[in-house]
Amino acid sequence: MSFLSPATIALAAGLTVPPLIALYFLKLKRSVRMVPSTLLWKKSVEDLHVNSPFQRLRSSVLLLLQLLILLLAALALGKPMLEMALAHESTIIILVDQSASMAVMEADGRTRLDMAKHQAKRVIDGMDEDSRAMVIAFCDRATVVSSFDTDRQALKRKIESIEQTQSASSLGEAMSLAEAYTQNIIIGSDEAGADRAPDSVAPPATVFIFTDGRVEDADKVTLQKFDVDNIHVTSVGKRADNVGIIAMNARRNYETPEILEVSTTIENFGPDPVALDAVLYIDGENVDVQSIELGPLPDAPGLGEEDHDSPVPTKRTEAADSVGVIAFDEIEFGGGGTVEVVLRIDDALSADNRAWSIIDEPRHVQVLLVSGGNWFLDSVLQTLPLTVEKMTPAQYEQADERDIQDGDRSRFDVVIFDDHSTARLPQGNYFFWGGIPTLDGLSRKDIIANEVIFNWDETHPVLRYVGVEALYVYEWHRLVLPPEAVSIIDGQSSPVLAYLSRDASQYLISAFSLIAYDEKGRPLMNTKWVTTADFVVFMQNTIQFLSGTTSIGARKSVRPGSPITLPIPGHSDEIKVHRPDGVVDRVPAVGFDNIHYARTRQVGVYRLDPGLSGNDVFAVNLFNEVESHVRPAEALALGAVTLTTKAASIQVNRPAWSYFLFGLLVLLLLEWVIYNQRIFV
Repeated sequence: MSFLSPATIALAAGLTVPPLIALYFLKLKRSVRMVPSTLLWKKSVEDLHVNSPFQRLRSSVLLLLQLLILLLAALALGKPMLEMALAHESTIIILVDQSASMAVMEADGRTRLDMAKHQAKRVIDGMDEDSRAMVIAFCDRATVVSSFDTDRQALKRKIESIEQTQSASSLGEAMSLAEAYTQNIIIGSDEAGADRAPDSVAPPATVFIFTDGRVEDADKVTLQKFDVDNIHVTSVGKRADNVGIIAMNARRNYETPEILEVSTTIENFGPDPVALDAVLYIDGENVDVQSIELGPLPDAPGLGEEDHDSPVPTKRTEAADSVGVIAFDEIEFGGGGTVEVVLRIDDALSADNRAWSIIDEPRHVQVLLVSGGNWFLDSVLQTLPLTVEKMTPAQYEQADERDIQDGDRSRFDVVIFDDHSTARLPQGNYFFWGGIPTLDGLSRKDIIANEVIFNWDETHPVLRYVGVEALYVYEWHRLVLPPEAVSIIDGQSSPVLAYLSRDASQYLISAFSLIAYDEKGRPLMNTKWVTTADFVVFMQNTIQFLSGTTSIGARKSVRPGSPITLPIPGHSDEIKVHRPDGVVDRVPAVGFDNIHYARTRQVGVYRLDPGLSGNDVFAVNLFNEVESHVRPAEALALGAVTLTTKAASIQVNRPAWSYFLFGLLVLLLLEWVIYNQRIFV
């Protein structure tokens, strides 16, 4: 047992005990009365034998009881605490997970976030008087809810204010932020070498992490200042039953844009098989219902089985039946609007039971051809159901940003560069004939001539129904590709056709140009492939692949917490963003052509008012397997260190003043009984 205010004990005892003892030294002042006999007053007459006002202190049970009563009262004022937990350092840092999976409703009717906040407040209750604590909430980003404070009530109010989000969980920033707050700051000086170090070393900190363990970047967290033994991870929650949408694709038919095709990928993260319906809505109207049966997650233990879990779900095999794809019936829909898929199931997490995609009115694929003049490309593009715009390389480089971009993305579904390299590459889909995108890790070297093509990936979509064996190219440039690039066609010493996906953009890169030039600068046909039907099929496959990989709503759909950039009317002073939770955010827009909006931590449809037609609505979808896998993890791997989570309640030091008051009342009752028995006349 310890006392939070030992000075109060000494003060209370000093003010009460001496006066009590002094009262027992004093003689009672008697009134003089004439009586015929003192036979019945022998006890009272004893005090008259001494003439002084004070008497010798006599042994008294009442005095002892009264001293004990005062002592118990003083001890109660000293804030006694029962030490039920190990002593922690004077610096405490509390990290509370507020990600999507913390919204799971447990059997007791509380969410995991509510349980985490309750446990965090218990830690605050157990703080020593000279301890300080700070609170950090984390999801996709970390937020300092309270800097270091010693006021328990203020800290608990800050903990209670932590709001639920539907973002992914990332711990790296929270740990870095916590370490930064525990480091002393060196005071800089204008003179070189005159920086002043702090006067004292920052005290060690005890870290409490309250989470369900579903953290995406846990294995990438590096601990620099914290002692692993002082990091305590408390796992909250028990439920594991959940089915979630992990992908959705809504696209128009390539050849018939009026036909809408919608599919969704669903996964069962629970230990038991499930059967459910998926409902398709367009602008709130039910247009189709499909049923699906899914098996249990392969690594999920059944009821009663031992659970050996890891922070991140085990990778699935192709044979796993816990994942299924629903392809809804084709729908003829000639307008634009909101497509929504809803799973009819009552499971642990509701945020992943719905998904949205924003579709525009039907149109043909828009292609921009950047070329100085190429009859072969012009001819083949005219045979395809496309809308084609043309620019010369100089026009492209000098074009106004609004002519080639829509926000931070390309205005065109596919941009084809003919023998031109460029760094002007907003997010989009690009095909380079002979040129290359100016990207890190990608370069073009010397010319290779008279080599044969000996290997290709005939399973790749761009080579479907294409006879590559008949392809012969006179010359091409040697390509140096980054590690993530994929070679589709190989020559003897260098790739001929490669694919690269980076930063939400796609690049298909051909090492050869369709037209070469001789020593005198005269154009020559670099390959006879352009005169065959294979070339037409290849171009159709390429445009389908590049434009079709991105669904209709991909530009208007983001993950929770991710920012989005949207064009706005130029005359607007303010844009209202209507969030799915009913809150309206006001974004200043004076002098801007775009707004950058990042308050996207709730899934659903967001609407801009006023907004440009086709750019006034966007969707936020969870699409996160780590968050949907809601079964709490038994371990949290922080870099190379694995911490075992504790599911038990946090043991904290409990106030013991009530026990002292109870003892005080018992002694008061005993004193009253003894006093009444000793009083007689």
